[in-house]
Amino acid sequence: MLDLLLTHGQVIDGTGKPMFRADVGIADGKIAAVGNLANAQAAQVLDCRGLCVSPGWVDIHGHADWTVLDSPVGLNLLIQGATTSVSGNCGMCPAPMCGEATKLLKGDVPYKAISYKIMAERYPSLTWRFADFLNEVEKGRPGVNYVQLAGHNDLRRAVLGHAERLATPDEIEQMKRLLAECLDEGALGMASGLVFIPGCWSNTDELVELCKLVAKRDGLYASHIRGERETNIDATKEIIEIGERAGVRSHISHMQSKYPVLGNAMMKIGLLEKARERGVDIACDSEAFPDCSATPAGFLQIYWYTAEELMRRLGTAKGRAEIKNRMRTTDPWHPQGRFGPGGVPFRRAWDRVRIYDCPHDRSLEGKTVAQVAAQRGIEFEDALFDLAVAEKGKGPMFIHDYIEDEHFRTASWPYCIFPSVDTGFFDPATEFDPLELKYWKDTRYPGTIGLFPRVLGQFVREEKLMTLEEAVRKMTSLAMQRVGIKDRGVIQKELWADITVFNKDTVALRGANPDPQNVKTFYPTGVHYVIVNGQVAMKGHEFTGARAGKVLRK
Repeated sequence: MLDLLLTHGQVIDGTGKPMFRADVGIADGKIAAVGNLANAQAAQVLDCRGLCVSPGWVDIHGHADWTVLDSPVGLNLLIQGATTSVSGNCGMCPAPMCGEATKLLKGDVPYKAISYKIMAERYPSLTWRFADFLNEVEKGRPGVNYVQLAGHNDLRRAVLGHAERLATPDEIEQMKRLLAECLDEGALGMASGLVFIPGCWSNTDELVELCKLVAKRDGLYASHIRGERETNIDATKEIIEIGERAGVRSHISHMQSKYPVLGNAMMKIGLLEKARERGVDIACDSEAFPDCSATPAGFLQIYWYTAEELMRRLGTAKGRAEIKNRMRTTDPWHPQGRFGPGGVPFRRAWDRVRIYDCPHDRSLEGKTVAQVAAQRGIEFEDALFDLAVAEKGKGPMFIHDYIEDEHFRTASWPYCIFPSVDTGFFDPATEFDPLELKYWKDTRYPGTIGLFPRVLGQFVREEKLMTLEEAVRKMTSLAMQRVGIKDRGVIQKELWADITVFNKDTVALRGANPDPQNVKTFYPTGVHYVIVNGQVAMKGHEFTGARAGKVLRK
């Protein structure tokens, strides 16, 4: 007796081979049979006639660890067909918390992710292990499968705090001991964010030493590399060197080029191809959108200002002068000057930043910061600061044009995984207000809740950049292989039953007539069922209540 039977579907098994007609039987959370199951008995039957049956899609670059303790369901992923999320990317993970990191948490350093607040409430000593965090995730009963990478930034913070220097050999050994604990306790590898504090102060040798340990455990090394703009070629060469010297499976996050250096994605892929020919196991992932929204605090996120901190600093002439000087002088080769959005303030390219929403003066909407500065006869930065003060540090909302959408170049590369969702877990109904939804509708930014369907609808069906089977391979088995998970990602007997059922002819980013007053009209179309570990979690846009996700430990 099967628990669940999917009948009459076209199976795209995740390996890249052509789709085929078959039924899929599920029992005890796993795939029990694939083939002609006309005589099988099942407790529940889903007629998949006219639909494709695929392995559940994998978010290879997520940040669920920021929000999973507060919003464990991950509805934003489920509605778009994703059944597994990989967290810890960009070198940021809420665990372990110890040593110098605990001292910083007790002080004024803004640990903004809500998971830190929740862990601090549950562990008043402000000390917890990697395993403690994963146990808390498990207790919360996630709605999708959860993978956690150890964060290089957090390992370094625990040992060196935010010290602006290279680590000593002894400090590297301390980081290795912490990393070994993380790997023992469930981490499937390590991620770095080499444009963020404190990882930006590390060097290649430090990363090689840590990655040698990751390689011994057959883990993944994922990296937000050391620069996405002027230094992105050298940064790509660095991760190749790390992968080659450490013998570690490596992965570049965020392949798009950032202003002012646009169009380098294929040059980077050329470097990766040559490395692969030498035996370096390296791949990448990519987002697929050009515009981003930002507030003043978010726009200057490399400086880690909250809205309150920004207001405090902009309240004095000295504070303004310091921020302005830092924006103009933190060059692209400075450890803190390599972050993607930083190209605009350093180049003073404020014509690329357009005001989208400005409640205190609606006449400014549609103007660029450069135009406002010219209109007022002041410098660009002062125009930005004045707008921020008028909106109490929380606005205006800007359209920030700094990312090049290079998917038409990179989508066909066999080792470039789309999409990178690059966000946490949340319920779209509570996360987005009509203004944010209107922004999605009015600009080129697609929004984060329909990226998997966008790949299949736009990149595959409309633009024909790759076959449907190839796209599914990248979104399933390839992603699982990169992370090192062998019992998921393919529709095959005895593997776990994470399955997405969709209509290849209608799957798309969102409906044809989205209404900013109704968030569900921004949900993707064409995803009919989402199954996690054998349980039906989504029927169309409706969540069934099933929270069958597992924490996938090494």
